[in-house]
This record gives sequence, C-alpha cells and structure tokens, in this order.
Amino acid sequence: MRETMATNEAVEEGLSDSEISRFESSFNLCFPPDLRSILQLWLPTSPGFPNWRSSSAQHLQHLRDLPVFSLLRRVSKNKFWHSSWGNRPRDRGTALDYARRFLEDVPALVPIYRHYYIASYPNLAGNPVFYVDHEGDVRLLCNDVSVFFRGAGFRTDNWERDEPVWTATTARRVKFWSDVAEMSQERWWSGAAEELGDCLEGAFCRLREAGWREKEIQEMMKGGDDEVERGGPLQDPEAVARHVRLLSRKLLRAGWSTDDVAYSLGLEADRSDYESRIKIQNP
Repeated sequence: MRETMATNEAVEEGLSDSEISRFESSFNLCFPPDLRSILQLWLPTSPGFPNWRSSSAQHLQHLRDLPVFSLLRRVSKNKFWHSSWGNRPRDRGTALDYARRFLEDVPALVPIYRHYYIASYPNLAGNPVFYVDHEGDVRLLCNDVSVFFRGAGFRTDNWERDEPVWTATTARRVKFWSDVAEMSQERWWSGAAEELGDCLEGAFCRLREAGWREKEIQEMMKGGDDEVERGGPLQDPEAVARHVRLLSRKLLRAGWSTDDVAYSLGLEADRSDYESRIKIQNP
C-alpha cells in the first residue's frame, strides 16, 4: 500500500523506474537512492521544485548546469579558483577554459528546490544538500535530503513514526563541492569578523563622545574575562562576539538601558536582530 503524505505543497504521483532512468540518461546524472525513494513516493510540483515529468528538457538541463555556470561566472570575475587546479592562468579566457575542463569531472548536482541541490555521487543514501546561488556562492545546507524535505513540511505515515533509515547524522564529504562550501564559510566568517570589529570601533567612538575616559574604555576593551582574553579581541569572529556580549553586560550593569546599548553599538535600527545576535540579557 502506498504511503500517504501530508504537506501544503502540490504533488503528483511519484516517478516510475523508467522515468528516473530516462532522466538519468538524458541529463548525465544519478538520483541517489534516498532522493529516488522520495520522488517515487510523490513528485512535488509547486513553484520552485523541478517538475521532472512536465518541464521542458531545456529547462531541466539549465537547472542541472546552473551550479557550474555560476562558478564559471565567478572564475570570469577573478573571484574563484580552486587550489587543486594549480596556478591560475593570467589570461581570463584561458582560465575559463581550464576551469570548464576541471568542472566536467566534479560530481553533478541534482536540483531539488530553487537553489538547493544534492550531489549525484557517491551513489549512496545520505549525500548532503548544498545551496548554490546565481553568483556561485556554495554552502552546505543539511546532512541529507530527508532532512531537507522534512524541514519543508513533507511528512509521510512512516516518517511520523521513525526517522527514515537513510537519515545521515553527519555531512558526508563530496568531492570538490564540500571544499567549495568550506571556502564560502571561511569568507562568511571573515566578513562577520570585520563587521563586528567595525561595530566595536563605532561603540568606543560613541563612548568617547559621551565623555568616558580613555582608561575606562580600555578596561572595557581588555574585558577582564579570561575567555575573551584567551581568544583576544578582534582575533576571530567568535572572540569578537564574546567581547560584544561582555561589553553589553558591563554597560547594562552601569545602568544603561537596552536601547542605549543598542544605540552605542550602532544597531538601534534593528534592535530585535541585535538582541538575537549578541543575546543581551539585562542582569
């Protein structure tokens, strides 16, 4: 008996073995076993989902090729080059030709929803889901496709009782794509550190303008918190975030309101976001 499924998304009858085989052959990819199992239960057809049964071959081919096209766009702008490719040629056209040949050998990504993809290889259940946007930014979203569909609101009778047997507990490494996702994460942390560092500098300027003595400001900067001192202010994003929290607590204990603290850190325009990021708790 077929499983029933509860979701707000539009769905059709699942794909047959012959349909999946045809798509794999036409688009030179492989549906990993867990994605195959899901799509044979039901085929999502809401906007954003690839409609393997009704969409044109040109549209599906575009979705299949989009991650590589996006990375090539970054290569052309001199914003991406993988270390395993060796030295980047100085000529942009030559660099693009090299990158195109290298990318022919990376595992194909199967589109599952908008900018979200699952790796074709290895041909095993439990491959991670990646986010790849039009600018070639690659991020690891979740450990496997069952987590993705559960998060999107898809439920079956069997899933209500137990986690699917293929549910991954850690993210499997996928050739090339895992490396690129980690590179993107490092860029994000670097940007976060710079942003928080600017935030601190702005706060200290406001404290000086408010008449605080330099010694008092420097004491706040040093913190006196062993954890902050070990990490060192502005050494890494986590250390900066810890220092922002410490500074916030000191200002609150000195009688500042949460609004005043938010203003001093230059974040009064969106205090709710500020509070969620550095978790101010009035003692």
